[in-house]
Amino acid sequence: MPLFRRRRPRVNVGRYKPLPPEPIAPIDRVVEEGVMITASSVRMAIKNKVIVGALRDDLRFDADALGEAARDEFLALADENTATAKRLERLGHWAYSTGDADFGDPFVDEDEIDEEHRRRPQVHRELAAALRAEAENPDSIRAIVEQARDDAWEEIGRELRSKLRNTGYSRENDPKYEKMRAKRIKEFVKTDLASLRVTDD
Repeated sequence: MPLFRRRRPRVNVGRYKPLPPEPIAPIDRVVEEGVMITASSVRMAIKNKVIVGALRDDLRFDADALGEAARDEFLALADENTATAKRLERLGHWAYSTGDADFGDPFVDEDEIDEEHRRRPQVHRELAAALRAEAENPDSIRAIVEQARDDAWEEIGRELRSKLRNTGYSRENDPKYEKMRAKRIKEFVKTDLASLRVTDD
């Protein structure tokens, strides 16, 4: 066994050069993406209300009540953004008035960070205004409720299929399955699907 290992030649990988900072996204694009993310979270909240209402509370699908719930979700999130904007404005005023607004990172363009932090209250205020507009937009609310209903039905159906697979039941071994299938489908449509139907009245 050799007493000394042969050293591998060093490879010159060059000098590290930090990547140039990416330009700050325009405020309108940030707000647009914020509205999309919020709409997704509102739709999920309404989907959960549909599922809980149908399975736990045996409630019929009520598009108007769910629309109001979606509207309340948007308004609550708009209020949160307004509160965040006020808090950031207070913090920013304190930091710059005391001279503590020093980020101290040699790889970051402080002018860009300064701009990004400076405009954050404006972003939250504009997002709050956009969310309030969504809350008052009947087309947006209707689309969210309908998509939430479809998502809820898909989730319930997936859970039912999973439970049926786990019972060990095999229709091939049941001679009455095909005979009673039409009746079961009719009853299923009458009782289950009707409860999730959107009504215009």
